[in-house]
Amino acid sequence: MVHDMVEAEKLGVPSIPLISGRFEGDAIASSRAFGMPELKFVIVPRIYRNLAIEECISQTEDAIEDIVSVLIDDPDNKTFSTKEIDTQSSFIYHSDDKFQCSLLMNKDLLDRDIGDGFPLLPATRDKVDELISATSLSSEDVVCDMPPGFGIATVEKIAINSAYAGAKPEHMPVIIAAVKAFSGLGASKDPLLASNATDHGKSLLMSTSPQAPLLIVNGPIAKKLGINSGSALGPGKDNEVNIVIGRAFYLCLKNIGYWYPNEMDMDTIGSTRKFVQCIAENEDMSPWDPFHVDLGFGINESTVSVFVTDGELDIQDQGNTDAEDLLKVLAYGCTFGSANIQKGNKGPGGGNQRLILMPPDVANPVGTDGEFSKDKAREFIHNHAVGSLGRMTHYMPLEDARVSEQWQWIKDLNEDQRKATEIPIMNSYEDCYIVVVGADRAKTAVFPSGPSPSTEGIDSYISR
Repeated sequence: MVHDMVEAEKLGVPSIPLISGRFEGDAIASSRAFGMPELKFVIVPRIYRNLAIEECISQTEDAIEDIVSVLIDDPDNKTFSTKEIDTQSSFIYHSDDKFQCSLLMNKDLLDRDIGDGFPLLPATRDKVDELISATSLSSEDVVCDMPPGFGIATVEKIAINSAYAGAKPEHMPVIIAAVKAFSGLGASKDPLLASNATDHGKSLLMSTSPQAPLLIVNGPIAKKLGINSGSALGPGKDNEVNIVIGRAFYLCLKNIGYWYPNEMDMDTIGSTRKFVQCIAENEDMSPWDPFHVDLGFGINESTVSVFVTDGELDIQDQGNTDAEDLLKVLAYGCTFGSANIQKGNKGPGGGNQRLILMPPDVANPVGTDGEFSKDKAREFIHNHAVGSLGRMTHYMPLEDARVSEQWQWIKDLNEDQRKATEIPIMNSYEDCYIVVVGADRAKTAVFPSGPSPSTEGIDSYISR
């Protein structure tokens, strides 16, 4: 909402956001990030969404005097104090005992909310320089700006956060490419968003829903670094590299993109998916071309793709071996969630995307069937992933002003008719992404996802 108010102010329309108490820090950080730190707002007790109409009216009426006061106030008279960004360039900790020094460092950095809750490794000058030396770039080179706060991601800043995570020099090109890919989210398929991709990244990261990035690596570098492509999500020695690279990316997102909890990360509950992980596609056990080859990269090129996920479901198959039966089970499992009936959804279906991590025990029977190329499998899933319109749209009252005109016809149906009407969960097969990942067993992981993933080549960031 603050973003919208800033845009209105830029158009010369006086705008006063009404901010619930929990969102005060977010409003301050957002107004700063979107270029209008002097934006004023009025605080109300409760969030309007899911608040009864009578309570919405009463708390707004109670705030009228404050709204008027802010509108006529001297624009140079700040009504709140902006939280200062910590610009300290280095932190020094003293102790005769290295372990105690490490404890002092970790307590201080966590108190500053620089860490992720787990112990950080020291980002010493030597360590940071070592990480930078493994790249083709210099420390001052700017990789991109990073949403949601649009901090400037220099190679040195990326290296500092990677050092905290315990990254090795050979991990740096992947981390840099992932940061660059994240800045381009939403631009890969939708030309209307191509010039404003970071704005899309901003909106998804600042949602009260638990969106989180997932990194997928393709190409020779995955094996070279030991990025796991089997049981690739989770803890343990097998996933050591997955965890370190994902953690480095998260710390960059937090400390360069200003994605701080209760400021620009406003999740209602949160998700363990925000402990970002990096996985590899199991290319050796896939019957199809790897994901990056589908995008036009060469088989011997290395890439990292950033998906944004919004949930996860394990879809089990307890004995099917026929390709169509395996795909039907998967398609039926894809239908959990809601449909996007808000303005901006131009497709005929629910407007959701799905990232499918398909294990070899599903991919191979499907891919070697003779009928199913990867695109044919995606089309089959799209055609069979249909669900009850009534159930998928019940999350939003149809009288809501945000409901798109193309969905107004639903109002003419009673609840039973809405439930009986089925729609595709996705707008088209292109909203279905298949990546072969996993060990043996026909259990598929499905993630609601979106916006469209962004992929960046890694090789150009490797020091020669």
